[in-house]
Amino acid sequence: MTYIRKIKRKNKDGTIKTYYAEVESVREGDKVVQRYIRSLGTDPEHPTNIPIEPTHFSYLSLRLMQDSLTPNDLFEMLENMGQPVKKEDLKRLGIHYDFEKKTYSISLSYRKNSK
Repeated sequence: MTYIRKIKRKNKDGTIKTYYAEVESVREGDKVVQRYIRSLGTDPEHPTNIPIEPTHFSYLSLRLMQDSLTPNDLFEMLENMGQPVKKEDLKRLGIHYDFEKKTYSISLSYRKNSK
């Protein structure tokens, strides 16, 4: 079973930033350790890195090359995968392939909220 872990990091200027990661507990010998699954960024409700299946990757790649992928298509696909996305704040997305792990993922960049 996975759960969300809160990680606090202190910046050089002294401010503390909170990050979240999805982890799971696994037993290695006599110890229980946390195995990192993925980063959720600074907002666990709206992750910045979403793992996807190879079939979704090929679908997105093909639609991007044909210049026929609309934002609504992407949002619908992510919602069907159970991934929440802040549509109004989304700035850009990237489709990535990790050669070492042989995994596919989507990275989402959100607009910064100015105060």
